[in-house]
Amino acid sequence: MSTSNRGVVVLVGDRNGVGYEVELPAMTQRLFASKPDGTDVKLFISLQQSQHQPVPRLFGFQRELERDFFEELLRVSDIGPSVALSVMSSISVPQIAKAIVDRDVKTLKSLKGIGEKTAEKIIAELRGRAAKYALLPEEAVAVQETPVDFKLEVRDTLVKQLGFKPMEAQQAIEAAMKRNAHISCAEDLFDEVLRGHKHG
Repeated sequence: MSTSNRGVVVLVGDRNGVGYEVELPAMTQRLFASKPDGTDVKLFISLQQSQHQPVPRLFGFQRELERDFFEELLRVSDIGPSVALSVMSSISVPQIAKAIVDRDVKTLKSLKGIGEKTAEKIIAELRGRAAKYALLPEEAVAVQETPVDFKLEVRDTLVKQLGFKPMEAQQAIEAAMKRNAHISCAEDLFDEVLRGHKHG
């Protein structure tokens, strides 16, 4: 791995020394900035290519859900890969997702490349899918050092952001855990609750 000052990490493959340029959001850049060249890193990649962008571009993220959120942003009209990357370089994914769920236009339009109309589009198109991203930990290290009751976290999200009654949320969580006893984080539990609610 080697980095440049324009937010690109160069990954060199094992075969024939083939290199790939991968664009990173600022927070992922900072994560890898202290690592020496040649360090192996794991990234979740989003490949973007379109009629307007015939040359493929690779975007890398530390976590799978961060990549998924990037691709959610691309669903919004007027948001291309460069703008989505700028948005995710401004503040953390949980903060962006919380602003969407809370209909916080002020926070969204403060992000680079986002005006008021685009902020309103983001809320209109993504609000129903943004809640699980608000559950992402700000830092992986913090999660390991400070264990949290992820069931309580999911219950609060269901009640405060999705309109579940407290008892209904608790029952949905218990049913989800019964279906999948191996769930160990808020994001997976949230997904399982919504799956059960959808098919219930």
